[in-house]
Amino acid sequence: MGSYFHTVDWLVVAAYFALVWLISHRVQGRQTGTHEYFLGSRSLPWPAVAASIVSTAISGVTFIGVPALVFAQGGDYRYLQFALAGVISKWVIGHFIMPRLYAKDYASPYDYIRDRLGPVFGRVAALLFFLGAVLGQGVRVYAVALVLELLTGLGFGWCIAISIGAAVVSTWLGGVRAVVWTDVLQFVMLVAGGVVAVLYVTQVYPGGLGGLLEAGAEAGKTRVLDLSLDPTLQFTLWAGVFAMPFQNLAAYGTDQLNTQRMLCCRSVREARLALYWSNAGELVVVLFLTVGLALWGFYEFNPLDPAFAPLVQEKGDRIFPAFILSELPVGLRGFMVAALFAAAMASPVLSALAETTLTMFHDGHRAGTLTPARALWLSRVFVVAWGVVLGIFAFSLAGRGEQLVPLAFQMTAYTYGPMLGLFLLALFVPRERIHSLALGVAASMIGVLVVANARHLGLGPEGGWVAFSWLFPLGGFLCVAFAMLPWPRRR
Repeated sequence: MGSYFHTVDWLVVAAYFALVWLISHRVQGRQTGTHEYFLGSRSLPWPAVAASIVSTAISGVTFIGVPALVFAQGGDYRYLQFALAGVISKWVIGHFIMPRLYAKDYASPYDYIRDRLGPVFGRVAALLFFLGAVLGQGVRVYAVALVLELLTGLGFGWCIAISIGAAVVSTWLGGVRAVVWTDVLQFVMLVAGGVVAVLYVTQVYPGGLGGLLEAGAEAGKTRVLDLSLDPTLQFTLWAGVFAMPFQNLAAYGTDQLNTQRMLCCRSVREARLALYWSNAGELVVVLFLTVGLALWGFYEFNPLDPAFAPLVQEKGDRIFPAFILSELPVGLRGFMVAALFAAAMASPVLSALAETTLTMFHDGHRAGTLTPARALWLSRVFVVAWGVVLGIFAFSLAGRGEQLVPLAFQMTAYTYGPMLGLFLLALFVPRERIHSLALGVAASMIGVLVVANARHLGLGPEGGWVAFSWLFPLGGFLCVAFAMLPWPRRR
Protein backbone atom coordinates (compact mmCIF):
# COMPACT_ATOMS: atom_id res chain seq x y z
CA MET A 1 0.00 0.00 0.00
CA GLY A 2 3.02 2.28 0.32
CA SER A 3 2.83 3.09 -3.40
CA TYR A 4 -0.20 5.29 -2.67
CA PHE A 5 1.94 7.60 -0.56
CA HIS A 6 4.43 9.85 -2.34
CA THR A 7 7.41 11.97 -1.33
CA VAL A 8 5.30 15.13 -1.05
CA ASP A 9 2.93 13.33 1.34
CA TRP A 10 5.84 12.21 3.50
CA LEU A 11 7.13 15.79 3.58
CA VAL A 12 3.75 17.04 4.82
CA VAL A 13 3.70 14.42 7.60
CA ALA A 14 7.32 15.24 8.47
CA ALA A 15 6.41 18.94 8.69
CA TYR A 16 3.69 18.12 11.21
CA PHE A 17 6.09 16.13 13.40
CA ALA A 18 8.67 18.90 13.11
CA LEU A 19 6.10 21.39 14.39
CA VAL A 20 5.22 19.11 17.31
CA TRP A 21 8.92 18.80 18.16
CA LEU A 22 9.37 22.59 17.91
CA ILE A 23 6.50 23.20 20.34
CA SER A 24 7.91 20.66 22.79
CA HIS A 25 11.44 22.08 22.44
CA ARG A 26 10.28 25.68 23.00
CA VAL A 27 8.73 24.86 26.39
CA GLN A 28 11.47 22.44 27.49
CA GLY A 29 13.51 25.15 29.18
CA ARG A 30 10.73 25.79 31.70
CA GLN A 31 10.93 22.27 33.13
CA THR A 32 12.60 22.72 36.52
CA GLY A 33 10.26 20.57 38.62
CA THR A 34 7.13 18.46 38.56
CA HIS A 35 4.76 21.36 39.35
CA GLU A 36 5.66 22.83 35.97
CA TYR A 37 6.17 19.49 34.21
CA PHE A 38 2.75 18.08 35.18
CA LEU A 39 0.59 21.17 35.91
CA GLY A 40 2.20 23.91 33.84
CA SER A 41 2.59 25.89 37.08
CA ARG A 42 -1.19 26.34 36.90
CA SER A 43 -0.76 29.19 34.43
CA LEU A 44 -2.22 27.87 31.17
CA PRO A 45 -4.97 29.92 29.46
CA TRP A 46 -8.41 28.34 29.60
CA PRO A 47 -9.12 28.50 25.81
CA ALA A 48 -6.03 26.36 25.18
CA VAL A 49 -7.12 23.94 27.92
CA ALA A 50 -10.62 23.72 26.39
CA ALA A 51 -9.14 22.86 22.98
CA SER A 52 -6.86 20.31 24.67
CA ILE A 53 -9.84 18.64 26.38
CA VAL A 54 -11.66 18.38 23.04
CA SER A 55 -8.54 17.10 21.29
CA THR A 56 -8.15 14.34 23.86
CA ALA A 57 -11.82 13.31 23.73
CA ILE A 58 -11.98 13.50 19.92
CA SER A 59 -9.20 11.03 19.32
CA GLY A 60 -8.06 8.67 16.60
CA VAL A 61 -11.07 6.51 17.45
CA THR A 62 -13.32 9.43 16.46
CA PHE A 63 -11.33 10.18 13.32
CA ILE A 64 -11.56 6.57 12.13
CA GLY A 65 -14.45 4.96 14.02
CA VAL A 66 -17.19 7.63 13.95
CA PRO A 67 -17.32 7.93 10.12
CA ALA A 68 -17.50 4.14 9.97
CA LEU A 69 -20.61 4.19 12.21
CA VAL A 70 -22.54 6.14 9.55
CA PHE A 71 -21.00 4.41 6.54
CA ALA A 72 -21.91 0.93 7.84
CA GLN A 73 -25.06 -0.90 6.78
CA GLY A 74 -27.89 0.66 8.79
CA GLY A 75 -25.57 3.33 10.20
CA ASP A 76 -26.80 6.83 11.09
CA TYR A 77 -26.26 9.82 13.42
CA ARG A 78 -27.62 8.21 16.61
CA TYR A 79 -24.18 8.38 18.22
CA LEU A 80 -24.83 12.13 18.55
CA GLN A 81 -27.33 11.43 21.36
CA PHE A 82 -24.34 10.92 23.64
CA ALA A 83 -23.66 14.69 23.39
CA LEU A 84 -26.36 15.19 26.04
CA ALA A 85 -24.23 13.26 28.52
CA GLY A 86 -21.39 15.76 28.18
CA VAL A 87 -23.59 18.77 28.88
CA ILE A 88 -25.11 17.15 31.98
CA SER A 89 -21.92 15.76 33.48
CA LYS A 90 -19.68 18.79 32.84
CA TRP A 91 -22.12 21.03 34.70
CA VAL A 92 -21.99 18.66 37.68
CA ILE A 93 -18.18 18.51 37.57
CA GLY A 94 -17.81 22.29 37.27
CA HIS A 95 -20.08 22.98 40.26
CA PHE A 96 -19.30 20.12 42.64
CA ILE A 97 -15.92 18.58 41.79
CA MET A 98 -13.58 21.28 40.47
CA PRO A 99 -14.01 23.56 43.54
CA ARG A 100 -12.97 20.70 45.83
CA LEU A 101 -9.88 19.86 43.78
CA TYR A 102 -8.76 23.49 43.65
CA ALA A 103 -9.51 24.16 47.34
CA LYS A 104 -6.42 22.32 48.60
CA ASP A 105 -4.28 22.43 45.46
CA TYR A 106 -4.75 18.72 44.70
CA ALA A 107 -2.74 17.34 41.78
CA SER A 108 -5.29 14.64 40.96
CA PRO A 109 -8.65 13.25 42.12
CA TYR A 110 -6.72 10.37 43.70
CA ASP A 111 -5.09 12.82 46.13
CA TYR A 112 -8.60 13.87 47.17
CA ILE A 113 -9.71 10.26 47.60
CA ARG A 114 -6.59 9.57 49.67
CA ASP A 115 -7.34 12.45 52.01
CA ARG A 116 -10.99 11.47 52.43
CA LEU A 117 -10.86 7.66 52.43
CA GLY A 118 -7.28 6.90 53.36
CA PRO A 119 -4.02 6.19 51.48
CA VAL A 120 -4.93 2.62 50.55
CA PHE A 121 -7.97 3.63 48.53
CA GLY A 122 -6.24 6.63 47.02
CA ARG A 123 -3.79 4.14 45.57
CA VAL A 124 -6.57 1.73 44.60
CA ALA A 125 -8.19 4.54 42.58
CA ALA A 126 -4.82 5.29 40.96
CA LEU A 127 -4.34 1.62 40.05
CA LEU A 128 -7.80 1.57 38.49
CA PHE A 129 -6.80 4.65 36.47
CA PHE A 130 -3.65 2.86 35.29
CA LEU A 131 -5.68 -0.11 34.09
CA GLY A 132 -8.39 1.97 32.42
CA ALA A 133 -5.90 4.31 30.75
CA VAL A 134 -3.95 1.44 29.23
CA LEU A 135 -7.14 -0.29 28.05
CA GLY A 136 -8.74 2.85 26.56
CA GLN A 137 -5.64 4.49 25.08
CA GLY A 138 -4.42 1.13 23.79
CA VAL A 139 -7.47 1.01 21.51
CA ARG A 140 -6.58 4.46 20.16
CA VAL A 141 -3.01 3.45 19.40
CA TYR A 142 -4.32 0.29 17.78
CA ALA A 143 -6.66 2.38 15.60
CA VAL A 144 -3.77 4.47 14.29
CA ALA A 145 -1.62 1.43 13.68
CA LEU A 146 -4.34 0.02 11.42
CA VAL A 147 -4.01 3.09 9.21
CA LEU A 148 -0.23 3.17 9.27
CA GLU A 149 -0.26 -0.46 8.19
CA LEU A 150 -2.31 0.48 5.14
CA LEU A 151 -0.24 3.56 4.48
CA THR A 152 3.32 2.30 4.72
CA GLY A 153 3.23 -1.45 4.29
CA LEU A 154 5.20 -1.72 7.53
CA GLY A 155 4.39 -4.46 10.02
CA PHE A 156 1.74 -3.81 12.63
CA GLY A 157 4.33 -3.77 15.43
CA TRP A 158 6.43 -1.12 13.72
CA CYS A 159 3.35 1.03 13.22
CA ILE A 160 2.62 0.92 16.95
CA ALA A 161 6.24 1.77 17.75
CA ILE A 162 6.09 4.89 15.55
CA SER A 163 2.86 6.12 17.18
CA ILE A 164 4.11 5.56 20.73
CA GLY A 165 7.59 6.89 20.00
CA ALA A 166 6.30 10.24 18.75
CA ALA A 167 4.16 10.66 21.87
CA VAL A 168 7.01 9.72 24.22
CA VAL A 169 9.40 12.24 22.66
CA SER A 170 6.85 15.07 22.85
CA THR A 171 5.94 14.37 26.47
CA TRP A 172 9.56 13.76 27.54
CA LEU A 173 10.63 17.17 26.28
CA GLY A 174 7.84 19.51 27.28
CA GLY A 175 5.59 17.92 29.89
CA VAL A 176 1.95 18.96 30.17
CA ARG A 177 2.60 22.43 28.71
CA ALA A 178 3.79 20.78 25.49
CA VAL A 179 0.84 18.37 25.70
CA VAL A 180 -1.70 21.20 25.87
CA TRP A 181 -0.21 23.33 23.08
CA THR A 182 0.32 20.28 20.90
CA ASP A 183 -3.32 19.41 21.54
CA VAL A 184 -4.31 22.85 20.24
CA LEU A 185 -2.43 22.10 17.03
CA GLN A 186 -4.05 18.66 16.90
CA PHE A 187 -7.50 20.20 17.34
CA VAL A 188 -6.95 22.49 14.35
CA MET A 189 -5.60 19.61 12.25
CA LEU A 190 -8.49 17.37 13.23
CA VAL A 191 -11.17 19.87 12.28
CA ALA A 192 -9.37 20.79 9.06
CA GLY A 193 -9.10 17.12 8.11
CA GLY A 194 -12.82 16.54 8.55
CA VAL A 195 -13.73 19.68 6.59
CA VAL A 196 -11.38 18.70 3.76
CA ALA A 197 -13.01 15.27 3.44
CA VAL A 198 -16.56 16.67 3.34
CA LEU A 199 -15.66 19.42 0.84
CA TYR A 200 -13.83 17.00 -1.42
CA VAL A 201 -16.85 14.70 -1.69
CA THR A 202 -19.54 17.38 -1.94
CA GLN A 203 -17.73 19.06 -4.83
CA VAL A 204 -18.32 15.99 -6.97
CA TYR A 205 -21.59 14.77 -5.44
CA PRO A 206 -24.77 15.55 -7.45
CA GLY A 207 -26.38 18.58 -5.78
CA GLY A 208 -23.43 19.23 -3.47
CA LEU A 209 -23.86 19.18 0.30
CA GLY A 210 -27.62 19.73 0.03
CA GLY A 211 -27.98 16.78 -2.31
CA LEU A 212 -25.89 14.60 -0.01
CA LEU A 213 -27.98 15.49 3.05
CA GLU A 214 -31.21 14.92 1.14
CA ALA A 215 -30.06 11.51 -0.09
CA GLY A 216 -28.86 10.62 3.39
CA ALA A 217 -32.22 11.57 4.90
CA GLU A 218 -34.09 9.42 2.37
CA ALA A 219 -31.83 6.48 3.20
CA GLY A 220 -32.27 6.99 6.96
CA LYS A 221 -28.63 7.97 7.41
CA THR A 222 -29.33 11.27 9.19
CA ARG A 223 -31.54 9.78 11.90
CA VAL A 224 -30.54 11.15 15.30
CA LEU A 225 -33.14 10.10 17.88
CA ASP A 226 -33.82 6.56 19.00
CA LEU A 227 -36.49 6.27 21.70
CA SER A 228 -36.26 2.50 21.97
CA LEU A 229 -36.31 1.07 25.50
CA ASP A 230 -34.21 -1.93 24.46
CA PRO A 231 -31.14 -1.81 26.77
CA THR A 232 -29.05 -3.85 24.33
CA LEU A 233 -29.07 -1.09 21.71
CA GLN A 234 -25.86 0.92 21.78
CA PHE A 235 -27.11 4.40 20.87
CA THR A 236 -30.48 5.51 22.32
CA LEU A 237 -31.74 8.75 23.85
CA TRP A 238 -32.14 7.07 27.24
CA ALA A 239 -28.55 5.86 27.17
CA GLY A 240 -27.44 9.41 26.38
CA VAL A 241 -29.47 10.95 29.22
CA PHE A 242 -29.31 8.31 31.97
CA ALA A 243 -26.27 6.09 31.33
CA MET A 244 -23.51 8.01 29.55
CA PRO A 245 -23.49 10.93 32.05
CA PHE A 246 -21.93 8.43 34.47
CA GLN A 247 -19.26 7.65 31.89
CA ASN A 248 -18.59 11.36 31.44
CA LEU A 249 -18.50 11.98 35.20
CA ALA A 250 -15.85 9.28 35.47
CA ALA A 251 -13.96 10.47 32.40
CA TYR A 252 -13.76 14.15 33.38
CA GLY A 253 -13.96 13.89 37.15
CA THR A 254 -11.90 10.82 38.06
CA ASP A 255 -9.71 10.10 35.02
CA GLN A 256 -6.45 12.02 35.36
CA LEU A 257 -6.09 11.95 31.57
CA ASN A 258 -8.73 14.71 31.44
CA THR A 259 -8.63 16.12 34.97
CA GLN A 260 -4.93 16.97 34.70
CA ARG A 261 -5.68 19.53 31.98
CA MET A 262 -8.39 21.25 34.03
CA LEU A 263 -6.01 21.51 37.00
CA CYS A 264 -3.56 23.48 34.82
CA CYS A 265 -5.83 26.56 34.75
CA ARG A 266 -5.19 29.70 36.78
CA SER A 267 -8.33 29.33 38.91
CA VAL A 268 -11.42 27.21 39.39
CA ARG A 269 -13.39 29.80 37.41
CA GLU A 270 -11.13 29.34 34.39
CA ALA A 271 -11.25 25.56 34.82
CA ARG A 272 -15.04 25.77 34.61
CA LEU A 273 -14.85 27.92 31.49
CA ALA A 274 -12.50 25.41 29.84
CA LEU A 275 -14.78 22.53 30.79
CA TYR A 276 -18.01 24.20 29.65
CA TRP A 277 -16.58 25.47 26.37
CA SER A 278 -15.27 21.98 25.63
CA ASN A 279 -18.93 21.06 24.96
CA ALA A 280 -18.37 22.74 21.60
CA GLY A 281 -16.38 19.62 20.77
CA GLU A 282 -19.68 17.91 19.99
CA LEU A 283 -19.68 19.96 16.78
CA VAL A 284 -16.57 18.01 15.83
CA VAL A 285 -18.55 14.80 16.35
CA VAL A 286 -21.21 16.18 13.98
CA LEU A 287 -18.45 16.92 11.47
CA PHE A 288 -17.11 13.36 11.52
CA LEU A 289 -20.57 11.84 11.37
CA THR A 290 -20.98 13.95 8.22
CA VAL A 291 -17.66 12.58 6.96
CA GLY A 292 -19.23 9.11 7.29
CA LEU A 293 -22.26 10.31 5.35
CA ALA A 294 -19.97 11.75 2.66
CA LEU A 295 -18.13 8.42 2.36
CA TRP A 296 -21.44 6.60 2.00
CA GLY A 297 -22.55 9.04 -0.71
CA PHE A 298 -19.25 8.87 -2.56
CA TYR A 299 -19.19 5.08 -2.74
CA GLU A 300 -22.81 4.96 -3.84
CA PHE A 301 -21.53 6.32 -7.18
CA ASN A 302 -17.89 5.15 -7.19
CA PRO A 303 -16.37 1.70 -6.75
CA LEU A 304 -14.01 1.09 -3.87
CA ASP A 305 -10.41 0.65 -4.98
CA PRO A 306 -9.90 -3.12 -5.44
CA ALA A 307 -6.69 -2.94 -3.43
CA PHE A 308 -8.67 -1.82 -0.36
CA ALA A 309 -11.98 -3.63 -0.86
CA PRO A 310 -11.01 -6.85 0.98
CA LEU A 311 -9.43 -4.86 3.82
CA VAL A 312 -12.57 -2.77 4.32
CA GLN A 313 -14.75 -5.85 4.12
CA GLU A 314 -12.63 -7.45 6.83
CA LYS A 315 -12.84 -4.36 9.10
CA GLY A 316 -15.28 -1.56 8.28
CA ASP A 317 -13.30 0.98 10.33
CA ARG A 318 -10.77 1.10 7.48
CA ILE A 319 -13.14 2.90 5.11
CA PHE A 320 -11.96 6.46 5.84
CA PRO A 321 -8.24 5.59 5.65
CA ALA A 322 -8.92 3.72 2.40
CA PHE A 323 -10.67 6.79 0.99
CA ILE A 324 -7.77 9.04 2.01
CA LEU A 325 -5.15 6.85 0.39
CA SER A 326 -7.00 5.95 -2.80
CA GLU A 327 -8.99 9.11 -3.65
CA LEU A 328 -7.29 12.23 -2.35
CA PRO A 329 -4.56 13.91 -4.41
CA VAL A 330 -0.87 14.00 -3.49
CA GLY A 331 -0.13 16.51 -0.70
CA LEU A 332 -3.71 16.60 0.52
CA ARG A 333 -3.35 12.91 1.28
CA GLY A 334 -0.31 13.69 3.41
CA PHE A 335 -2.21 16.41 5.27
CA MET A 336 -5.04 14.01 6.10
CA VAL A 337 -2.65 11.39 7.44
CA ALA A 338 -0.94 14.08 9.51
CA ALA A 339 -4.39 14.97 10.87
CA LEU A 340 -4.84 11.33 11.81
CA PHE A 341 -1.53 11.36 13.67
CA ALA A 342 -2.74 14.51 15.42
CA ALA A 343 -5.91 12.73 16.51
CA ALA A 344 -4.00 9.77 17.88
CA MET A 345 -1.07 11.17 19.88
CA ALA A 346 -0.86 9.40 23.23
CA SER A 347 1.00 12.31 24.89
CA PRO A 348 -1.84 13.30 27.29
CA VAL A 349 -2.23 9.85 28.78
CA LEU A 350 1.53 9.36 29.15
CA SER A 351 1.78 12.62 31.10
CA ALA A 352 -1.16 11.66 33.33
CA LEU A 353 0.16 8.15 33.96
CA ALA A 354 3.63 9.41 34.83
CA GLU A 355 2.28 12.07 37.20
CA THR A 356 0.01 9.65 39.04
CA THR A 357 2.81 7.08 39.37
CA LEU A 358 5.09 9.65 40.99
CA THR A 359 2.59 11.42 43.25
CA MET A 360 0.72 8.36 44.48
CA PHE A 361 3.42 5.69 44.72
CA HIS A 362 6.72 7.45 45.48
CA ASP A 363 7.01 7.97 49.23
CA GLY A 364 9.82 10.46 48.79
CA HIS A 365 7.66 12.75 46.73
CA ARG A 366 4.87 12.63 49.30
CA ALA A 367 7.31 13.28 52.16
CA GLY A 368 9.03 16.14 50.33
CA THR A 369 12.47 14.48 50.40
CA LEU A 370 12.67 14.05 46.62
CA THR A 371 14.63 16.85 44.96
CA PRO A 372 12.96 18.66 42.01
CA ALA A 373 15.67 17.51 39.60
CA ARG A 374 15.35 13.87 40.70
CA ALA A 375 11.54 14.04 40.53
CA LEU A 376 11.71 15.45 37.00
CA TRP A 377 14.11 12.70 35.90
CA LEU A 378 11.87 9.99 37.40
CA SER A 379 8.83 11.50 35.69
CA ARG A 380 10.49 11.20 32.31
CA VAL A 381 11.48 7.61 33.03
CA PHE A 382 7.84 6.84 33.86
CA VAL A 383 6.76 8.42 30.55
CA VAL A 384 8.96 5.96 28.67
CA ALA A 385 7.90 2.99 30.78
CA TRP A 386 4.20 3.67 30.28
CA GLY A 387 4.80 4.14 26.56
CA VAL A 388 6.18 0.60 26.41
CA VAL A 389 3.17 -0.76 28.33
CA LEU A 390 0.72 1.00 25.99
CA GLY A 391 2.51 -0.34 22.95
CA ILE A 392 2.41 -3.93 24.20
CA PHE A 393 -1.31 -3.77 24.92
CA ALA A 394 -2.11 -2.14 21.57
CA PHE A 395 -0.21 -4.91 19.81
CA SER A 396 -2.26 -7.51 21.69
CA LEU A 397 -5.46 -6.12 20.11
CA ALA A 398 -4.43 -7.16 16.59
CA GLY A 399 -7.10 -9.19 14.86
CA ARG A 400 -10.09 -8.04 16.93
CA GLY A 401 -13.23 -7.63 14.82
CA GLU A 402 -15.25 -5.17 16.95
CA GLN A 403 -16.03 -1.64 15.85
CA LEU A 404 -13.58 0.81 17.41
CA VAL A 405 -16.05 3.15 19.13
CA PRO A 406 -17.90 0.50 21.22
CA LEU A 407 -14.59 -1.28 21.87
CA ALA A 408 -12.97 1.89 23.25
CA PHE A 409 -15.92 2.58 25.57
CA GLN A 410 -16.15 -1.01 26.80
CA MET A 411 -12.45 -1.11 27.67
CA THR A 412 -12.88 1.77 30.14
CA ALA A 413 -16.13 0.41 31.62
CA TYR A 414 -14.22 -2.11 33.74
CA THR A 415 -12.49 0.61 35.77
CA TYR A 416 -14.68 3.71 35.48
CA GLY A 417 -17.41 2.20 37.70
CA PRO A 418 -15.27 1.63 40.80
CA MET A 419 -13.31 4.87 40.19
CA LEU A 420 -16.53 6.86 40.07
CA GLY A 421 -17.91 4.96 43.07
CA LEU A 422 -14.85 5.76 45.19
CA PHE A 423 -14.95 9.42 44.19
CA LEU A 424 -18.68 9.77 44.93
CA LEU A 425 -18.14 8.16 48.33
CA ALA A 426 -15.27 10.57 49.04
CA LEU A 427 -17.34 13.56 47.95
CA PHE A 428 -20.69 12.95 49.57
CA VAL A 429 -20.64 10.13 52.16
CA PRO A 430 -19.32 10.53 55.73
CA ARG A 431 -16.50 8.11 56.51
CA GLU A 432 -18.44 6.44 59.35
CA ARG A 433 -21.18 5.34 56.93
CA ILE A 434 -18.73 3.49 54.68
CA HIS A 435 -18.29 -0.07 55.92
CA SER A 436 -16.34 -1.96 53.25
CA LEU A 437 -14.60 -0.06 50.46
CA ALA A 438 -12.74 -3.16 49.32
CA LEU A 439 -15.99 -5.06 48.87
CA GLY A 440 -17.47 -2.15 46.91
CA VAL A 441 -14.55 -2.04 44.48
CA ALA A 442 -14.56 -5.82 44.04
CA ALA A 443 -18.34 -5.99 43.50
CA SER A 444 -18.16 -3.22 40.90
CA MET A 445 -15.39 -4.80 38.84
CA ILE A 446 -16.81 -8.32 39.01
CA GLY A 447 -20.35 -7.15 38.24
CA VAL A 448 -19.28 -5.18 35.16
CA LEU A 449 -17.03 -8.01 33.99
CA VAL A 450 -19.83 -10.56 34.21
CA VAL A 451 -22.48 -8.35 32.58
CA ALA A 452 -20.16 -7.17 29.79
CA ASN A 453 -19.17 -10.73 28.93
CA ALA A 454 -22.45 -12.51 29.69
CA ARG A 455 -22.80 -14.05 26.25
CA HIS A 456 -19.18 -15.27 26.27
CA LEU A 457 -19.75 -16.83 29.69
CA GLY A 458 -22.94 -18.53 28.52
CA LEU A 459 -25.06 -16.50 30.94
CA GLY A 460 -27.14 -14.45 28.54
CA PRO A 461 -28.54 -14.09 25.03
CA GLU A 462 -26.34 -13.59 21.97
CA GLY A 463 -26.71 -9.81 22.16
CA GLY A 464 -25.83 -9.69 25.88
CA TRP A 465 -27.93 -8.21 28.67
CA VAL A 466 -27.17 -4.52 28.10
CA ALA A 467 -25.18 -2.28 25.76
CA PHE A 468 -21.81 -0.90 26.91
CA SER A 469 -23.32 2.45 28.00
CA TRP A 470 -25.23 0.90 30.92
CA LEU A 471 -22.08 -0.64 32.34
CA PHE A 472 -20.97 2.75 33.73
CA PRO A 473 -23.92 3.44 36.07
CA LEU A 474 -23.97 -0.25 36.98
CA GLY A 475 -20.34 -0.17 38.11
CA GLY A 476 -20.74 3.05 40.09
CA PHE A 477 -23.93 1.84 41.80
CA LEU A 478 -22.41 -1.52 42.79
CA CYS A 479 -19.35 0.16 44.30
CA VAL A 480 -21.35 2.65 46.38
CA ALA A 481 -24.03 0.15 47.44
CA PHE A 482 -21.71 -2.64 48.57
CA ALA A 483 -19.35 -0.20 50.30
CA MET A 484 -22.24 1.22 52.38
CA LEU A 485 -24.01 -2.03 53.24
CA PRO A 486 -24.05 -2.44 57.05
CA TRP A 487 -21.92 -5.57 57.19
CA PRO A 488 -21.42 -6.90 60.75
CA ARG A 489 -18.10 -5.77 62.22
CA ARG A 490 -15.73 -8.17 63.96
CA ARG A 491 -14.95 -7.44 67.59
